[in-house]
Amino acid sequence: MNNNLLIDIGNSNIKTAKSVNDNISSVKISQYSDSAFINILSNLDKIYPQNFTCIGVSLLDLKLKNKIAEILKNKFDAPTLFISLDLKLPLKFNYSKTLGADRICSAVSAFIKYNNKKNILIIDLGTATTFNLIHNGTFTGGLISVGMHTSVKALAQNTTLPLVSFRKVPELINDNTKDNIIAGAYYQNYFTVENVIKELRKKYKDLFVIATGGMSKHLIGRTALIDTLEPNLVLEGINNILNFNTGNS
Repeated sequence: MNNNLLIDIGNSNIKTAKSVNDNISSVKISQYSDSAFINILSNLDKIYPQNFTCIGVSLLDLKLKNKIAEILKNKFDAPTLFISLDLKLPLKFNYSKTLGADRICSAVSAFIKYNNKKNILIIDLGTATTFNLIHNGTFTGGLISVGMHTSVKALAQNTTLPLVSFRKVPELINDNTKDNIIAGAYYQNYFTVENVIKELRKKYKDLFVIATGGMSKHLIGRTALIDTLEPNLVLEGINNILNFNTGNS
């Protein structure tokens, strides 16, 4: 039996969950900020008041690693593993040590979950939109582009345009500035996603495409090129990696 605490600290959100015998539940999502993350982590023992076998952390800002390790050590009597390429992993990675922990986790989860697929493309639509390619059991690389929310924020910070929020996706052409901004950020991602998939399928004819990340819900119903939506891919990958390194896989 494994009983793991899973923590995904990204650029915009902190996602936490527990996994009992690989059944992930109690998923909580909190907005990330430098001031908020310590308070969120310090209260995890109240949200998840049980003993854990292991704690897994996917962390992008490695400057926070020691502080996070200290908080978790004081709250839980369980070892903490920070996801990196230095751990034992069930697939090969043909990539430099700079690969983000979230991309490692999503690749591991996709590889295990869809082990009958030779070629897998994972598209993570978050603060950044990342493309991650697995070919014959090896993570071979990908690309990183600007996410939808990041595009909107960059426009507001560098122009006189207003900061807008995504409510619903407008048409391609609109008659007001707010919808122009939302449409620009959305369709820039939409056309990029579709064309990257089309280009890769010229080489990888049987490419299986997975979408994940907070903004993926806006794409999944609008394109036939994405095969499936996996909202908890990173959390599942953290759990897979914990099990692989603790002998529970």
